[in-house]
Amino acid sequence: MDNYFNKRFTTSDGDTYAYDYVPAKGNKATFLLTHGYPSSRHDWRYQVVDLTEAGYGVIAPDCLGYGDTDKRIDIEAYRLKRLSGHFMELLDHENIDKVVGVSHDWGSMLLSRVVVWHPERFHKLVFISAGYTAPGIFFDIDGLNVMSQSQLGYMQLGYWYFFNSYDAEHLMVKNLESLFHLAYPDDNSIWVKSLAAINGTREWLTAGKTGPLPPWLSEEDKTRWLQINSQKNAIAASLNYYRSLMRGTQALDEDPLTDAQRTLKVPVLGICGGDDRVTRADQIGRGIRPYASKGYTEKILEGAGHWVMLERRAEVSSALLDFVRAT
Repeated sequence: MDNYFNKRFTTSDGDTYAYDYVPAKGNKATFLLTHGYPSSRHDWRYQVVDLTEAGYGVIAPDCLGYGDTDKRIDIEAYRLKRLSGHFMELLDHENIDKVVGVSHDWGSMLLSRVVVWHPERFHKLVFISAGYTAPGIFFDIDGLNVMSQSQLGYMQLGYWYFFNSYDAEHLMVKNLESLFHLAYPDDNSIWVKSLAAINGTREWLTAGKTGPLPPWLSEEDKTRWLQINSQKNAIAASLNYYRSLMRGTQALDEDPLTDAQRTLKVPVLGICGGDDRVTRADQIGRGIRPYASKGYTEKILEGAGHWVMLERRAEVSSALLDFVRAT
């Protein structure tokens, strides 16, 4: 099994990715696991075990800017059409034909592009804790925040403005442990006032707030996260995903797309925690249903927060297995 982990692959344009790959047994499908922010492929560690024990293949890369993959700081490097091509090169490198695409959080934004640019490579799709975000459709941060403030009584995406600010990297690097506890809180309600709110992330980090570890993480998990994100340019690189969307970096590639191209041509599953206060369970299907031409199924894990694959290992793994086995 050691030969399957900590692999390296360099793309045709020079970016080196770290990834884990366990081949499928027989003719079973392979899952492409795409992590979100601010995490790495390690967040899929339970699913890697559960899916491969069932005989399915798994390929889990650290996305550009994360984990052990290269950390480019130029924002143009994060054009999602470009990164979609990297994923295809990786699949070709391992001679993987079709996959079940699985994504979490910001990984769903990336998977939403990969499947549009390369639909022939996908058998089924799973969006976890964030749904399909159709490329070429304006992602209106201001409008979403105004709507959530009106409907929910709080802004959901106030932290996007902080991530786009000139001093975000400095404050995050300076208060890295505080950032960890904000990203992985032990109480889901913390996100309402200290992540989602305007200036909430800045206030949390400036005060150097921390908290108890959630029961689904260990001190070893925290140490690994801090080590990864202490690497040179780690924070700056990962922020480029948010900044590229807010600053229109994706528009040149995506604006010409049509609704026909944005339509998902394979079955789709959505999974979300019922207590996720930012990427909410009552919203995950909103972006999926209009484009799910081959059907959409939804699974809400009541009481769970944002990091459902860690919080509810058995339920998430079972949902993935049931979905891939369904005809």
